[in-house]
Amino acid sequence: MTRLIELPERGRLIVGTDLQGNVADFERLEEIFEERTREPDGAVLVLTGDLVHGPEIPEDHWPDYLGSYYRGDSLGVLERADALAKRHPRRVHYLLGNHEHAHVGGPVVGKFFPDEAMRLEQLLGPERTVAMKRWLEGWPVAAVARHAGLVLAHAAPCAVLESAAELEQVALAPEGDTIDPRLLALLWTRDSAPESVRACMRALGEELTVAVHGHDVARSGFVIEHEHALCISTSFGCFDGDKFYLDWALSERVNSSRELVERGLRRLYPSAKPVFSTGLLSNDDRRNSSAAYQLR
Repeated sequence: MTRLIELPERGRLIVGTDLQGNVADFERLEEIFEERTREPDGAVLVLTGDLVHGPEIPEDHWPDYLGSYYRGDSLGVLERADALAKRHPRRVHYLLGNHEHAHVGGPVVGKFFPDEAMRLEQLLGPERTVAMKRWLEGWPVAAVARHAGLVLAHAAPCAVLESAAELEQVALAPEGDTIDPRLLALLWTRDSAPESVRACMRALGEELTVAVHGHDVARSGFVIEHEHALCISTSFGCFDGDKFYLDWALSERVNSSRELVERGLRRLYPSAKPVFSTGLLSNDDRRNSSAAYQLR
């Protein structure tokens, strides 16, 4: 298994984050990706983790802070994700998120159920649970597009690393009661200090310039954390009009997170009315609009 995926130098890169059981949003990304695969150099899809564990709440009890209503269906997302990856081998990549990690050695996550992993495994049953865990154990924790200068991870990449090769040593299961701090940094970090992100990127490759991640909920769909880090919210916690994904040419180098927003961000549902996404956001804007909800 490979913990770090190397992306090609040509084609379109489609990046989505944090679906958490939203089948409709997965199908929309699938549609976008399939359309891009018809271009001369094809396309690559990277979903940065937390495909699973969504709300199972009746619509009349749905809280506004969760955005547009949907019924969480992790089984449906996993089935579609598996089928898509099999149709496009080496062109579709799913990164491990903290919610997937809960199934293969990570901490218990409780959002809509006290133990989200237990809930999903009960739905799967013993045989399919074993198959899912075997699949998740092979998911990488980061991806790099060296020619474009991009690194992708579930959370803000602040792991203390000496080199890219060190990622291959990261174990998913804890040793005793201790989970590898490098893994926790890649799956749980919300606020990305510029110096920490730059140090992590340098370890993965001097040519890398911008980190793209999810995990945190930006209700406006994205936040420019600083020059070298961009947080995108494609699905969970957002209204349809505020959901964004990344569409970037792998042959083009990106110099800053602002450039990535201005040239590469796309609305998942262009015809849906925006609620919070009125323009570029600062880190203070993000805290004011989303920190109070504590969705993670």
